[in-house]
Amino acid sequence: MKSKFVFSSSSLFIGLFLFFFTENARSQESADNWTLKQARQWTQKQEWANGLKAMPHKTTDYQEFASQYHKNKKVWDKTFQWLATHDLANMPAGRYEVDGEHCYINVQDATTQDVSKRKIEAHRHGIDLQYVVKGTERFGITSAEYAEPITEYKPDVTFYKAKKIKYVDSTPDTFFMFFPKNFHQALVKAGKEPEDIRVIVAKIEYIP
Repeated sequence: MKSKFVFSSSSLFIGLFLFFFTENARSQESADNWTLKQARQWTQKQEWANGLKAMPHKTTDYQEFASQYHKNKKVWDKTFQWLATHDLANMPAGRYEVDGEHCYINVQDATTQDVSKRKIEAHRHGIDLQYVVKGTERFGITSAEYAEPITEYKPDVTFYKAKKIKYVDSTPDTFFMFFPKNFHQALVKAGKEPEDIRVIVAKIEYIP
């Protein structure tokens, strides 16, 4: 009887493992094929949020977000849980480990600058999630179509100049996500004068 019980328990465990593995693979595959409408609807449902109230800014590539989340769900869940459970506006500035080499977070106090002093950048292997919790930061967003490199690639960043760029300002209830194809310019002043801000920058592994 004992051996039969052990065999049955092992079979059940293997069966459950295969079920969840298969379902995860299906979810990942389906997310890769979602339309923009499907990805936006999924984002609005906030199944990913883990308690975080802020929403992705409307400039977000919703299809890329859905794809990356389902490819790397454990890391994204840890990231959003971390953001939801810390006092982001008042905690000490610094670097915080979230999931080893897969994600870390920088809590930064910085001062915005004139647009002429800020470089456009892009990353090959990492995703920037930027959430401004104090003050207002202006972000420039462009793509490879309009950008020309001004430096050689040095892991994990290349700097660019661009002939066309769109500028948007942060709000307390939204965060920005910059994937490798989203070239971005950060810490641009939103008004006439520089402003002291606090920005939370999560560096998340990009899964090809």
